[in-house]
Amino acid sequence: MLYLIGIGLKKEDITLHGIEACKKCDQIFFERYTSYISDERAAYISKLVGREVHELSRSELEGKASKLMERAKSGNVAVLTGGDPLMATTHKILFIEAKSQSIKTEVVHSPSIVTAAIGASGLDFYRFGAPCTIPTWHEHYSPVSFYETINKNQMNNYHTFLLFDYNPTTQSSMSVEDAIRVLEEGEKSYKKGIINDRAKVFVMHRVGWPDQKIAFTTIEEAKKLKLSSGPTMMILPANLSDIEKDMIASMHGANV
Repeated sequence: MLYLIGIGLKKEDITLHGIEACKKCDQIFFERYTSYISDERAAYISKLVGREVHELSRSELEGKASKLMERAKSGNVAVLTGGDPLMATTHKILFIEAKSQSIKTEVVHSPSIVTAAIGASGLDFYRFGAPCTIPTWHEHYSPVSFYETINKNQMNNYHTFLLFDYNPTTQSSMSVEDAIRVLEEGEKSYKKGIINDRAKVFVMHRVGWPDQKIAFTTIEEAKKLKLSSGPTMMILPANLSDIEKDMIASMHGANV
């Protein structure tokens, strides 16, 4: 049997369901290229469930998934993921592959950055449109097509998740300053007037962690924020409802 177990955002977020599922397993694996899981966190879970926890590399999880399936055919195997287990395409592919081989599967859900960020912002979840990822630019790679999603959401009065590219090597998202620079390049290409220094955004840094930082501020001020390494994203809000304005004022002390 294959268990896909989400372990949430911080060390203590693994659920009782997840713990009990791990205790049933002969082998427990985790990966940290879709979402960071520290050695400390892996050791904490290992102690909690009384099983050794092994790290899977990207190639082992994607290119050599057949070995994982063979293990799941003859015993119980768990793959631990940060956040919710079916948010990343990688884990969806594992699920599909297991089903195609008639391997029993169980998914153990947990908080993800998306659900946590909505709650932490004070915005209404039903007013969010499609998310987009702000890519890290390279010499021959500088896409701005994400702006089309932003524009469509704004036209429909929907909030937009601006997910930042994650670098598994540095175990951190791109910086807010770099993300805004890419957003501004998108604005130069499409010229819709959405991204400018006066536009308000939520900067969401290490959401759900003890040292989380959430700022509702202008893009101009967001550029100046000095943040540590870790998962970061932004939300570009549409027009705010009265209840959203009250929530933002109450939660963040912000002048809306």
